Amino acid sequence: MQQSIIEESRKIASRFLEANGQAHNAAIVSEGRGDDFSEVQAILFVLREQSDRMTRYEQALACYSDEGFWEDASAGSLAEHDQGDMARNVLSGRTPFRDVC
Repeated sequence: MQQSIIEESRKIASRFLEANGQAHNAAIVSEGRGDDFSEVQAILFVLREQSDRMTRYEQALACYSDEGFWEDASAGSLAEHDQGDMARNVLSGRTPFRDVC
């Protein structure tokens, strides 16, 4: 079962606090009572950013892997018109084209 982002943040922050001699704070965080700790919030921010990035990558890959994207249509394939724009969008932090996929 996959952990939620907040659960993963707590786990990482707890290990961090424990490693830095803050066993009491580590216990608070691991019990779910320290979500307002800066360590938890910072890790939560990073994990959300990574999750959003991965979602965009998966959306673009799903488009690129669809046979219809590469098939020739009367006006040319979507791939021919795209010419890598979707990949550039995703790599720059934007979403892939919604009307294409």
